[in-house]
Amino acid sequence: MAPGSSLTPLASALRVFDKAARELDLTTQERLKILNVGRSLYFTLLKEVDPVLDVDRRDRLGYFLAIYELGGRLVGSAPGWLRASNRAAVFGGRPPLERMLGGRMEDLLATLTYLKGAYGGWA
Repeated sequence: MAPGSSLTPLASALRVFDKAARELDLTTQERLKILNVGRSLYFTLLKEVDPVLDVDRRDRLGYFLAIYELGGRLVGSAPGWLRASNRAAVFGGRPPLERMLGGRMEDLLATLTYLKGAYGGWA
């Protein structure tokens, strides 16, 4: 990033995503699956001051960040919660992260919807 340049909100969100993904010990492949991007595009986006993402990928990014935030509020440890098996019907006894890595936008949305309900409707 050039001196004096500032990040757009999307660039900042991508950097927060990357930091959260590292905290959650997500592999690069898992990060790519969540955002539905290729490897070279992912690393290019992280370097850009004003990246461009289509609506699908912006939604995925937003859902993931909301899941990360709410999961941390509810259990104090998003990494532990995401990787532990969960008996809620939406997860079918599997870890929420496994559902999130299903590859479909609906998988992220289902996880977020579950957390919103657990948090009392919305944060």
